[in-house]
Amino acid sequence: MPTLPLLLAALLILLTSIFLRILLILPSLNPRPPTPFPRPPGTPTHLLIVLGSGGHTAEMLSLLHNLDPNRYTHRSYVVSSGDEFSAERAREFERGLRGKGKGKGKGKGGGNDRSGNGNENRNDEGKGFSIHLIPRARTIHQPLLSTPFTSLRCLYASLILLYNHPHGYPDLVLTNGPATALMVILASTIIRFFAFMPVIGRPGTVEKMRTIYVESWARVKRMSLSGRIIVWCGLCNRVVVQWKGLEERGWGEYRGALVR
Repeated sequence: MPTLPLLLAALLILLTSIFLRILLILPSLNPRPPTPFPRPPGTPTHLLIVLGSGGHTAEMLSLLHNLDPNRYTHRSYVVSSGDEFSAERAREFERGLRGKGKGKGKGKGGGNDRSGNGNENRNDEGKGFSIHLIPRARTIHQPLLSTPFTSLRCLYASLILLYNHPHGYPDLVLTNGPATALMVILASTIIRFFAFMPVIGRPGTVEKMRTIYVESWARVKRMSLSGRIIVWCGLCNRVVVQWKGLEERGWGEYRGALVR
């Protein structure tokens, strides 16, 4: 039998399998209930928060002002390398939780800074949270020609972080727009694609790495580039916008202004 028809048939089967797998894992194309099975009381819950720089960090921490650390027992903050401002704001936020008497969750693991490759950088007071540094996907005014290389480096670090996280896969990934967040979401999608996770739907399992993207309050009439890519590709379980006009254009669900 000629070799070419066999190769074409094998290629067709491979492409079909890849396509069906993508349809299965993309949240927007295969929606599931929030938890396929009830989470047992007291089960540790891991929340991963992607902090941008400047305004993105301020908005994200404002979104989290009612966070209950007894529910989200470990909080992982992902910041871009060189962004000490966001890392320090995360520490201040955690100190504020403890100052209110809320920082007594049952989660384990101290407040250690770890880079995307798992190397410990420094110690910080507190329990129940960690700060992780990964390379920045794109700097301000960076030429577009060099952006793919820095983005791939950020994507690789995100894959290593999610796959080797000392607290396991996060239950929920929360972000509000920086390019680094897009890489983290892509990394979670790749891990789901290759099934490096417990089988969702099997009795006793809880779905991991559900993703929520909250568009910045500053985006009134048009989504950011990260937001448009996430919506076009259907990468997130939920996309939340803070202006009614964006919901009317089909970009996401409107829940009012979430930033105080």
